Amino acid sequence: MTPMPFMGIPPKWIIAFFGLFHTSVGSLAIGIGFIVVVAQIIGYRKRVFRYDLFAKRTQLFHVCIYNIGTINAIGLVFALSGLFPQFWVHIMNQFFWPFVIEEVLFFLLATTLTFHYFFWDKLWGHKRLHIALGILLIPFFFLQIYIINAIGGFMLTPGYQEAEATLRSGIIGYDFRALYNPSFLMLHLHRSFANVSYAGFFMAGWCGIRLYLTKIKEKKDYYEDCGRLSFNIAFAALLSLPIIGYFYSHVLKIDAPDAFWNIMLGRGDVHLGGIDTWWLKHLMVAAMLGAALGFYSRLSRSKESFSLPGFLVYGIAAFYFIFYVAMGMVMTWAFFFWTVVFAAGSLLLGRHLVSFHQGSARALFLYIGILSFCTVMLGGYVREAGRPRFVDRIAHYDDVYVPEERQQYLYLPVKPQDIPRLPAEEKEEDAAQLIQRHCSRCHGLDRLRTYARDDWDRIVRVMRIYGTRLSDREAERITAHLTAGLEY
Repeated sequence: MTPMPFMGIPPKWIIAFFGLFHTSVGSLAIGIGFIVVVAQIIGYRKRVFRYDLFAKRTQLFHVCIYNIGTINAIGLVFALSGLFPQFWVHIMNQFFWPFVIEEVLFFLLATTLTFHYFFWDKLWGHKRLHIALGILLIPFFFLQIYIINAIGGFMLTPGYQEAEATLRSGIIGYDFRALYNPSFLMLHLHRSFANVSYAGFFMAGWCGIRLYLTKIKEKKDYYEDCGRLSFNIAFAALLSLPIIGYFYSHVLKIDAPDAFWNIMLGRGDVHLGGIDTWWLKHLMVAAMLGAALGFYSRLSRSKESFSLPGFLVYGIAAFYFIFYVAMGMVMTWAFFFWTVVFAAGSLLLGRHLVSFHQGSARALFLYIGILSFCTVMLGGYVREAGRPRFVDRIAHYDDVYVPEERQQYLYLPVKPQDIPRLPAEEKEEDAAQLIQRHCSRCHGLDRLRTYARDDWDRIVRVMRIYGTRLSDREAERITAHLTAGLEY
C-alpha cells in the first residue's frame, strides 16, 4: 500500500533523497574525524608542520560538513515521521532509549569537535592534550554510528523483535535482542572501515583539485604530500572490506535471504533504469583498486617519502581477487570477468596518469575520489533497495495509513458518515484462531510455550504496545485461553 505523495513527489523518493544525502555527508564526517587524528599524530611524531596544517584545515571542513549533516538528519526524521508515521512509531517503540543515548553522543561529538578546532592554536603549547581531545572524537563517532547501524541492521534482519528484554525487565523502548540483530555487527564493521576509506579518498581528491588550481611550488608540494597521506590511509582501510563483506553477505544469506538474492540477482529496485546498481558499484570498486595498484607500482620505482609497504598493497589486491571469485560463483562468471577487465584497465590508466603528470598523482587522486563518492552512494542505495518492504514483513504495518477500502477517499473532502462501513464478520473467531492469526505473523507459535501461564496478561499487553492489533475483547480471550493452558 502506497502512502500519500507530498507535493506530487512519491514518498520513497523523498526518503531516498534525504537518506542518500545523509549517507554522503554523514559517512564523510565520520571518516574525516579519523583522518584528522592520524594526520595530526603523524605531524607531531615526525615534526612535519604541513601534516598538522593539513589536519587543521581538514577539521574546519569537518565542522562545516558535520553541521550540514545535522540539518539533513533533522529533515530525514521529519520526513520519516510525517510520511511513514507507523513505521517511525514502531522504531521509536523498539529503540527509544538507544535514540536518547545517540543524541547524548551527538552533543558530546559536537562539543568536542568545536573545542578541538577553535582551540587548535591556543593549545599549541599543550599539543599532547590537544591530540588527546581529537582522539576522543573516534570513540564518540564509533559509538554514535554503532547505534545507528544497529537500527539499520534491524530494518534488514529483524530476526529478534519479540521484545524479550521488555517482557523480562519492563523497559519500554529498548530491546537488546532487536538492537543486536544478526546483521548488525557486520554492517557496523563494514561501514566503519568504508567511511575511513571514503573520507581518505575524498580528501585526496580535494588535494588533486587544489594541485590543478595552484601554481606555487611550495603549495604543490604541500597538496601532493598531504594527498598521498590521505590516499595511503584510505587504501589501507580497504584491506578489511572484502573480508567483512564476505561474512556480511553470509549473514544476509541466512537471515535475510530475500535481500541477499535481490542484491545478487539484481531484482526489484536494485535494477534501476535498466542498470544493475550492484554490478555498477563493484565495477567502480574494481576500477578504484586497479588505479591504486597502478599508482603504487609506478611509485615503487621512485624514492617517495611516504608509501605503504608493498606486501600490504598486493595483499589487498589478493583479498579482492578472492572475494570477486566468490562473488562470481554466486552471481555469474561474467561479473568476475568484467571486474577483472575494469581493474586491469584502471591499473593501466593509473600508471599513465602518474607518468603523464611527471610523478604527480593529482589526476589519479581526483579520479579515485569521484569513484569513491559514487561507490558510497550506490552501496547505500543497494542496501536499502535490496531489503523487502517493511510493510510486507512486519505485521503491524500491513496498512500504513488507513484500510485499503478507504484509500479512494484520501483526496476527497467527504464526511465520516459517507464512508461505507465494512460488513461485520459473520462468525467470531475462537481464541485458538486468534492466536494463530495474530501471534504467528511475527514469530513461531513454539515461542508461546516458553512463558509461564501467570505472565500472559503482561505479555499480551506488551505485544499490543508493539503494534499487535487486538481489541480489548480479543486480548481478554487470548489471555484467558493461554492462561488456562489450552491448545492452540
